[in-house]
Amino acid sequence: MENYALTWKKKVNFKELPYDDFISKFYDMSSTYSLEKIDGILGVLVYREGKKPFFQLTGGGLISDIPVLYEHETWLKKLGIKSIVLVGELVGQKFRTILPFNQTESIVKTSYLPQHQDLVHHYLCDVYSINGKKVDFKEAVSFIAKNYGKIGLSHVHVPRIVYGNITALRKLFAEVKDKQGVDGVVVRDLKGRNFKLKYTGTADLVIIGAGNIGMPAWPKNQISYLLSSFIDEKGIFRSSSKIGTGFTDKERSDFFKYVKNNQLYEEGGDIFVKPELIVQMKYYRFRITPTKTYKFVKGKYIYIGNRMSVTFSHPSFERLRPDKKPVPYDVRLEQIPDWKE
Repeated sequence: MENYALTWKKKVNFKELPYDDFISKFYDMSSTYSLEKIDGILGVLVYREGKKPFFQLTGGGLISDIPVLYEHETWLKKLGIKSIVLVGELVGQKFRTILPFNQTESIVKTSYLPQHQDLVHHYLCDVYSINGKKVDFKEAVSFIAKNYGKIGLSHVHVPRIVYGNITALRKLFAEVKDKQGVDGVVVRDLKGRNFKLKYTGTADLVIIGAGNIGMPAWPKNQISYLLSSFIDEKGIFRSSSKIGTGFTDKERSDFFKYVKNNQLYEEGGDIFVKPELIVQMKYYRFRITPTKTYKFVKGKYIYIGNRMSVTFSHPSFERLRPDKKPVPYDVRLEQIPDWKE
């Protein structure tokens, strides 16, 4: 079966931008929709008449037999829909409040547990296809607004959305800035440009090591920084900035234990590990510049020269992303706005 979640993600190909940068560059919003960016896990509902509906995740995992799916199924039958693929964000929710991402992640991952089943909610943001026919974004917005917008379902929701001008975007962004469970604003252009606007920019990178054994943190059993990298479409590791801020003391200690337990080798005071962990980091500015580039062969990073990559000003650790994998798509350079080789 097609991985609709991954196909949709690649098709939309969101670019992440700090809100202020977007406002300074994009004035013509006559063909755009802006909607709340729900801070959840991408979950695509697959429904076919006569079969049990399920959620599909980008990593290929499936979720079935929970209340939100029964609610989707009952409603879609009333609408007379034969088959549909609905895109949305899965979250943990209590008392009409979306839970922080780490709690959402735990609840969605263990949605089979009786105490978690009723906590999983679905926020719709797009429609992939209806009755076997692919749907463009304008049609998707219309379908969601008409059929889900004011229905008042208990586990299925529609994020706030505005159409058109910059004033509406400014107002929406201001209103969601401190709203729990919302991670900025998504801007979808009917011409094909799609953006995630956040208070700062964010990017997902793979961790290839940490350091430095000569710095004061190391004798305290803490890392001083993480060594991060992008992976290009050929599987080449294009190194990026050292991430040295944003950690709690516990996180510095946890990363130290991870590095010591998974150490491959030490070089220049840095400890290198297998490319397994993905982290989300935030930044204020980025620079496209040559950096060291590696192939990972038989447990070692083989330097193959310098190639263009992206480095950051004030990179700061935000969180682990266990829902991401060390593959070119999840840690691609194309996450960065206007990336060019």
